[in-house]
Amino acid sequence: MTASDRSPPASPLAGHAWFHALAPEHQALAARATVLQEFAAGALIARRGEPSRDWIGVDSGLIKLAVYTPDGRGCTFSGVPAGGWCGEGSVIKRELRRYDVIAIRDSRVLLVPEPVFNTLLAQSLPFSSFVVTQLNERMGQFIATVQNDRLLSADARVAQAIAQLFHPSLYPRTSPVLELSQEEIGLLTGLSRQRVNQALRRLADEGLVHLAYQTIRVTDLPRLRHFGLSEL
Repeated sequence: MTASDRSPPASPLAGHAWFHALAPEHQALAARATVLQEFAAGALIARRGEPSRDWIGVDSGLIKLAVYTPDGRGCTFSGVPAGGWCGEGSVIKRELRRYDVIAIRDSRVLLVPEPVFNTLLAQSLPFSSFVVTQLNERMGQFIATVQNDRLLSADARVAQAIAQLFHPSLYPRTSPVLELSQEEIGLLTGLSRQRVNQALRRLADEGLVHLAYQTIRVTDLPRLRHFGLSEL
């Protein structure tokens, strides 16, 4: 096989529906500029207070958006699994990032530079439509997260944190079997590992999930999504 017969390597963006909706020249721009970077569990992907240089996507792994105070108190806004994107608001406004983006587990992360993101936003109708949908859906998710943290019991908060990972627009690649540890759920909910364990056992007793080592199989997603909301 000659060099001219070889197909070009597939872009890591090929697994994301918005990329396929772009015109060829915009696909080429995004593929050429996007960086795929690996982060170990606990690593900072983007730091609060620094310029928002990239739009952030998750190729594999799990990340979270959170704020921590100097005395160690924290607030998690959202977990983002493989297939999800975050940070578009900060990139559009070209502002300092208002939260830390942290790898919960070893993750491969896609970084679309801010100038490329805003070029696509200005020139591509499919891309701008995708971003508007992202912003709208994420706003609804953030409102639900604040509501859940302030008003729901610990069992319901765990149920809602798991259910949010199945948002069809924000996280289209989530599998029914989540490779998610109790410690990772604790990082998403702000609960201790022991309290998460109690909540998961109740959800399992209710027939909503099946528990195995380091994995959770969601067996009844509709009921999981509504678990605990009667408290509101």
